[in-house]
Amino acid sequence: MFYLIYFCVVSIILHCAKAATTSFPPPIIRTLDTTSQVGPEFKTLDPTAPVDEATRKLAKANEDKKVEDSKFWFNVGLKQLEKIVNVAKNNDDNSYKKKAKNIIIFVGDGMGVTTITAGRIYKGQYLKHGLGEEEKLSFDEFPYTALVKTYNVDKQVPDSAGTATAMFCGSKAHFGAIGMDATRSPNNSTQGRLTSIMDWAQKENKRTGIVTTTRITHATPAATYARIYHRDWECDSKIPEQSKDHYIDIARQLVETSPGNKFNVVLGGGLQPLGAMNPMEKRTTPWEGGTEKVCSRNDTLNLPEMWLKMGQEINDERAFVSTQEELKQLDLKKINSLMGLFRNNHMTYAIAKEEGEPSLKEMTEAAIDVLERGNKSKGYVLLVEGGRIDQGHHQNYARAALHEVYEFDMAIQAALERTNENETLILVTADHSHAVTLNGYPARGNDILGFANKPGQDPIYETLTYANGPGFKDHLNLSATTENIWITNFTEEQRQSSTYRHLATLPLPDETHGGEDVALFAHGPGSSLVRGVFEQNYIAFVMSYAGCMGPAKDFDNSCQHRSSAGSLSMSLLLFAAVSFIPYIHIFDN
Repeated sequence: MFYLIYFCVVSIILHCAKAATTSFPPPIIRTLDTTSQVGPEFKTLDPTAPVDEATRKLAKANEDKKVEDSKFWFNVGLKQLEKIVNVAKNNDDNSYKKKAKNIIIFVGDGMGVTTITAGRIYKGQYLKHGLGEEEKLSFDEFPYTALVKTYNVDKQVPDSAGTATAMFCGSKAHFGAIGMDATRSPNNSTQGRLTSIMDWAQKENKRTGIVTTTRITHATPAATYARIYHRDWECDSKIPEQSKDHYIDIARQLVETSPGNKFNVVLGGGLQPLGAMNPMEKRTTPWEGGTEKVCSRNDTLNLPEMWLKMGQEINDERAFVSTQEELKQLDLKKINSLMGLFRNNHMTYAIAKEEGEPSLKEMTEAAIDVLERGNKSKGYVLLVEGGRIDQGHHQNYARAALHEVYEFDMAIQAALERTNENETLILVTADHSHAVTLNGYPARGNDILGFANKPGQDPIYETLTYANGPGFKDHLNLSATTENIWITNFTEEQRQSSTYRHLATLPLPDETHGGEDVALFAHGPGSSLVRGVFEQNYIAFVMSYAGCMGPAKDFDNSCQHRSSAGSLSMSLLLFAAVSFIPYIHIFDN
């Protein structure tokens, strides 16, 4: 009888415990059964609605929420800075006070963590350095790393315009917005207008420049100098009628307005948006996708010619080049301002570079040579973008994308070798990730662009695959059975082609971005500010504080201390020199 009662009591207790833990989960993890259970803060948009209509609905849905404008995001950035500085103080770590004369930010567009890992293996295998996995990228050696949250104010998975605006202007923004916060308007170019790290640097009399493998008017470089409602407005022909009286296109902003018209370096692609198209340009590899299209000007302006003429008017020694050979012929130490545009559209993928195009490494070296003026300047700020990593992924061109990572890495290594680590803060990051996976069970040292199967396993599949994109149709077996829906019998020549597309599991004309956090690597003075997990706009505050410029310049008195220390050191040197003069005759004897 006792055992029966005991059994019943235990059964009741277990049943209650099970009911408590499985039948009624706490609300925070409860699965939503219907869309009616979505909370009022999380209104969803109709993806088929026009952009303006979607934006209007989003604004209406969030009208009771606090607007995430530049004031909001500047507060977020400064709070993050305060948090990291306080942690350093509590650990008696004064490295956060170190200031950078120069800042170089490298952005691998679309270079998520999966791409970094695959790119590292590709580098080792491409250079035949062992098996590949043990290889290191130049920035793997940087002493500080962090994770960066990349969402836009209106998108879980972001685009390059909104993310670049966050990185360079200190405020998160809408998908598609450049240099404007969440209050932007298509009919008011001053509403929501932001300044960038280049404005901040120029105010401190630093030299400035941008280098990219995309069009110079593309989203990431444009966010350093343009303020425009939509990233597509690269040419006058792309601005809608309702906005033409309020905005000038991105290309004109580069040449006509600050900070773009004060850049000392502009290197990349994009002759056509600037009205200087090369009709003799050769294109030997049939690259596909939306990125291969480029806008044309309707106003007949030749902006590089205007840029040169403006230089003459202000007595600024300027040079314009359009080939690798012309770039090599220049005495870069004597030129004050350099513009080099080497393709009508983007630069060609490095794995099949066209004749006459400089590499990203060569452009980076040239930029540093023009910007570096030693004691004759107060330093410089430079953006270098590996932009075609992103575009290779968009077309499922895995080989082309990974080779872009290799080229990007060589540019970073060149910058490390060409700069003083005690003066130059170097940041390496991505604006967003991509829908690419590194999966399966490939053996150690297996070709990163090869197959992922265990020995004898079917079906055959690749180590690098995409969640979506044009690779779906390339691999689909139209005569397939339910057991064999994918084509696997590509020839080795086909698989080695630079335009071979890796498998995608959902058909889209363009593969999408990924929404996970990206990595940030830091080296040099100010690098210890890069710790933990933070919002993407904080990157701008790292550069602001470390470079003594912009909104975080007066966060504390460390910038004043640097100036005072510099003046004191110079005074001591002058005093020593003057004091030493009476004793010079001793050495003459």
